Amino acid sequence: MRKFLVLLPAIIIAFMFASCGDDSTTNPVGTTGSIFVQSTPPGAQIWLEGTNTNKFTPDTVTNLDEGSHNITLKLSEYRDTTVSVQVTADQTTSRSVTLVSSLTLVSFGSVRIYETAGTDTTQPSGLDLSTGNAYGISSSNNDKVDIYYSTDGTGGVGFLVQSANLSPSMSRVTKFSVGTGTDLDDGVNSPFQNSGIWVNHMSDREPNYVFLYDNDGYYSKAKITGWGGVAPAWLEITWYYNRTSDTPNF
Repeated sequence: MRKFLVLLPAIIIAFMFASCGDDSTTNPVGTTGSIFVQSTPPGAQIWLEGTNTNKFTPDTVTNLDEGSHNITLKLSEYRDTTVSVQVTADQTTSRSVTLVSSLTLVSFGSVRIYETAGTDTTQPSGLDLSTGNAYGISSSNNDKVDIYYSTDGTGGVGFLVQSANLSPSMSRVTKFSVGTGTDLDDGVNSPFQNSGIWVNHMSDREPNYVFLYDNDGYYSKAKITGWGGVAPAWLEITWYYNRTSDTPNF
């Protein structure tokens, strides 16, 4: 019994040293890391290996196993973008992604058109929104005209930019919806052509941009950027044309 009491402290001390030296038990090495994701523009939805994380850039995806991971960013009006990121244990890897627009926008302008009265063949009154070409409303190309600058506007109101079908010589129908801003690059989209207020003309001094919906089902976002002249008067118009049909995004 006396021998046992002498040996007991030695056993306890030996056990304590053995426990302190076993780092694999008390201080395990980490096996997960994180990815900090940011994008230009921000606000993209972050997907991990095809699963929505419910996070939006900029944000951090945590508790990822060490190794390669696929991150996909999704944002309206931009292409889905997937990148492979290597995760290191106990570290946060940063990844910055520039997103590419999915919109097919074409910019035109400034294109000058003239009032219908007092003009000659070198002073066209009509515009083809899809190509940016100006045509005379009595020319052989008047079947391409979407809008024109009329001296005698519809309803007896003078000097309007209006739908081609309001002229006896043309048939293409274009709808107009006046916007609330002046900057074509403000990112505001058009209302759908079957909602809101759409008319068949706009004033030749309209200060705001105007959304257009043409005969072929394409949207434009246009602004009068200059005017001048007397008999004939003229306008200059700048616009974006969305080449994806029935898509009102700008």
